[in-house]
Amino acid sequence: MNKTWLVAKETYRREVKNWSFLLMIFMPFIVLLVSFFFGMSSSSAFDNNTKIGIVSKNEGIAQSLKKTEDFDIFKTKAKAVKANQDGDIDGYVVVENTNAQLSATYYGTDKMDNDIKTELIRVLNTHQQALNLRNAKLSQQQLHSLSQKIKFTEKTNTKKLAASDEKGLKTATFWIMIFVLYFLVQTYSTIMAQDIASEKGTKIMEMIFSSMPGGNYFDGKVLGIFLEIITQLLIYAVMFSGFYYLAPHIDGVKDAFAQIKPAIDQVLGQIISWGLVFVVLGLILYIVYAAVCGAIVTKAEDANKAVQPLVYLTLLGFFSSLSLSNNPDSLFAMIMSYVPFLSSFLMPLRLIKGNATNLEASISMVILLAFLVGSIWWIRKIYPSLILQTDDNGIWKNMKRALQGIKE
Repeated sequence: MNKTWLVAKETYRREVKNWSFLLMIFMPFIVLLVSFFFGMSSSSAFDNNTKIGIVSKNEGIAQSLKKTEDFDIFKTKAKAVKANQDGDIDGYVVVENTNAQLSATYYGTDKMDNDIKTELIRVLNTHQQALNLRNAKLSQQQLHSLSQKIKFTEKTNTKKLAASDEKGLKTATFWIMIFVLYFLVQTYSTIMAQDIASEKGTKIMEMIFSSMPGGNYFDGKVLGIFLEIITQLLIYAVMFSGFYYLAPHIDGVKDAFAQIKPAIDQVLGQIISWGLVFVVLGLILYIVYAAVCGAIVTKAEDANKAVQPLVYLTLLGFFSSLSLSNNPDSLFAMIMSYVPFLSSFLMPLRLIKGNATNLEASISMVILLAFLVGSIWWIRKIYPSLILQTDDNGIWKNMKRALQGIKE
């Protein structure tokens, strides 16, 4: 067991220290961050260049608009015109009080920014309302009556979702897990095959197999790759957790996050389900057979070709789940939901759509688990014979010689 763990640790260390692993992990986030900061910089630059001059004799209006960085206050229209001509402001507004009514006229080359216009109108309406109340000469009781506000009470019941909402969230959970399975299989099947193929036929393998069983070495290789997968998922989980707990405190994000948080909570709660069991078992099965693909070839550069059958199986399962999402009760979906390699894609779909029972899911899981255990047992036996073959006789001949070596 100690030697198996040493193999796993060495495999894990070599893969994680590879620049391609770090690039694969962080490139999506780097792209998002660059896009975010570029957008923020562009927005900030735009906001800094947008200034509107305000010409008003009303000190209250001037003081209210001084609180924001979008407005410059001018005492005369001539000064505002000169600032506009010099490019210090993008336009100016002349505010006048005519017959107890405020009027504002904007002068500029382009239309006023909507956000700035909204803020300006809000301030002017506030002062217009105060002017109206002063001119109306109302009593204190009348003023108090006008200041009455509505009493609003919000009562919610979040204990239970509507059936349609719960079904939609289950479907979203399924697609998240299926995309994760597809991505991990496509990525790590190739990594596993290339790692195994790179050791093909080397003298060091003969020395290793003379000091430890080949099956244990195979276990270590698979365990090392799975530690790499777990590392990637943990990094994503930490980043998601950071966003989940920080988003409610970030201006501009917290409002949108508050609206989708209940759905996120429901999806997280539904992650632990039959779908997760099938995804995990399916991922293990694909990675185990990727090791066989890598051991069959004689050159490391042929590993991508050898793993193509697994890629095609993944594509078949992925696109079958896409095409059958609206017809999960078809005969093809029913049969393939019991077939290893494809059941990880189709059985969760049938469960979500209500076309399969827990008993059917249990039967499919038992078939998948039995096939996985049998495959590991078989591969552990033929692995030493496959990895030590150096003759370029083709895949089937190499497999035949490996089986013959076991019988002998």
